[in-house]
Amino acid sequence: MNLSDTEWGEAFHRRIAAQRVPLSGLLELTSRCNLRCVHCYLGPQDAIWPKRDEELTTGEVLSIIDQIVEAGCLYLSITGGDPMVRPDFPEIYTYARKKGLLVTILCNGILVKDHIVELFRKYPPTSVEISLYGATAATYEAITKVRGSYAGCLRGIQLLLDAGIRVGLKTVHLTLNDHEIDAMRDLAASFGLKFRTDSAIFPFLPDRDPEVLKLRVTPEQAIAREMSDPNHLRNWGEHLAKTRLDALEEVYVCGAGVTDFYIDPYGNASPCLMTTQYRHSLREHTFASLWAKELRQHKGKKPQDGYGCNSCDMRGACSGCPAFNYLEGGEEDVKSEYVCKTTELRWNEIQKVMGGGPASDWKPVSLTLRRATTVKEPTR
Repeated sequence: MNLSDTEWGEAFHRRIAAQRVPLSGLLELTSRCNLRCVHCYLGPQDAIWPKRDEELTTGEVLSIIDQIVEAGCLYLSITGGDPMVRPDFPEIYTYARKKGLLVTILCNGILVKDHIVELFRKYPPTSVEISLYGATAATYEAITKVRGSYAGCLRGIQLLLDAGIRVGLKTVHLTLNDHEIDAMRDLAASFGLKFRTDSAIFPFLPDRDPEVLKLRVTPEQAIAREMSDPNHLRNWGEHLAKTRLDALEEVYVCGAGVTDFYIDPYGNASPCLMTTQYRHSLREHTFASLWAKELRQHKGKKPQDGYGCNSCDMRGACSGCPAFNYLEGGEEDVKSEYVCKTTELRWNEIQKVMGGGPASDWKPVSLTLRRATTVKEPTR
């Protein structure tokens, strides 16, 4: 029997999830950044830079790369802050690529210089994902708080594209840039690139400071901008048309600790970036030992009575998760009202495209599989 690429991929990831192989990782090389973004979930940079001596050394990072490759990792996203703040970024990146990892870089683009471009020419990344915060310098720099950063971002994007490097553009949707979402989409199109938005703003790590929530757009604003892109709306419709909403009994039904993991700049491993209450030190334990036990302890946790997320008919259109619930309200199994309202509005718009009717009438594939193979990537 001949399988299509999609069918083969689904079968492969199903086997990986069943065997609990750490296929995809997010490595935060540093929390330090050259920008001072008002919404960053890592908190103020003034408190982060003094901790640079606590970061993993080059040798420690290379050892961790050896360990995750040995455990079965194939996809690695390297992020920050901005990972290029570290002088040893080229050495670490090159080592990861030579070990066979498919590497995605998450950055702001400003530190992309000629030597970085040449590095990426020699060892191409899967993609360089760049956050774009505005379509004008005024809006962009009102968020980043660094003069000249807008021009630097555009320059970095162009350098990568001129070198034939694959680039992705995205934004975090804030009250400060709501008026330029469509213009940012047009700007991305002028580069020949797709563009995506994310309105999921949650309290700062690690103390869950709620001050950042003042920058949240309303659910109505979030969905209006999201659905103003016909391609995005169509993609959501196609996504739900092939989704099966299996019965779920656990709080965590995603890939965190099943196929996905996160490592912070100080050597702590977690099931994902947002599950800060499940951190364990790689300076005291091997990755293999943590993956075998500690990084799976959140699995099997049952929700309290009244937790309706696992039985919600709209959950295929939901971008929330228990970790987000915890960051916002202190409980993994108490839903975020913001996420819930946003999901309802998104669902209604998708229903218009799909012609109405319950999702059970649409042709399905497994939703659990897809969630089990996606690294949660936050916006900064």
